[in-house]
Amino acid sequence: MSRDFRIERESELPAEPEDVWQAVTRDSAAWSIPLDLARSTVLVWEPPHRGVLRTEIGDWFNQIAFDIAPSPGGSYLRYVHSGVFVDDWENEYEGARRHTDVYLHTLGQYLRYFRGRSFRRLEALAPKSSITPDALGVIRAAWGIAEDTPAGSELTLPVPGAPAKAAVLDFHDDAFIGVRAEDALYRVFGRNRFGSPVAVGVYEYGVQARPERDAANAWAGWLRELYGTAAARPIP
Repeated sequence: MSRDFRIERESELPAEPEDVWQAVTRDSAAWSIPLDLARSTVLVWEPPHRGVLRTEIGDWFNQIAFDIAPSPGGSYLRYVHSGVFVDDWENEYEGARRHTDVYLHTLGQYLRYFRGRSFRRLEALAPKSSITPDALGVIRAAWGIAEDTPAGSELTLPVPGAPAKAAVLDFHDDAFIGVRAEDALYRVFGRNRFGSPVAVGVYEYGVQARPERDAANAWAGWLRELYGTAAARPIP
């Protein structure tokens, strides 16, 4: 049975409202997933302070609203995601709630370290064999991260198809891993907790030496070694 949901978050962000607006609208693919402006109904569009986008199909809807205001540290963001989940409501809500937290954290990292730079987004999806309770531990072991390694810890990140990088663990809990290097953000989504395969999101900033497809295939090959057969999805 379908049921409505609502997720509300408030964040202090290290950038002026104009930069936050650019990040959450035109440049959303630089830190999250692309905002689908073409297929959404724009209910409110008041840059750089307020936007509301809604998609509807019959009784189903998905809506995102953001309010941005100046603050002493840069900007204050109020973010509201609402809509309808149709199947496993509790599981889908928990997944959406926790993804919201890691995406908004990533927004802060992007604004602090990478805003205004050219970017590309890559995603690699692990096989169904990664839908196990210990799936995230496989990647932790590959990256030299213990379950209790705190955010802020330095590490050397092995990058598939490229030299290892000095990096910082900027987010770490039982479902997500976030690593920041000088020119990229790496996000591991432990969706095995919510009944889906593990996924890796790579956000690269600045000029890149490797073609996009080569980079995506390298991450897919890495996941293949860890879990089995992986599928790569480069996203412009």
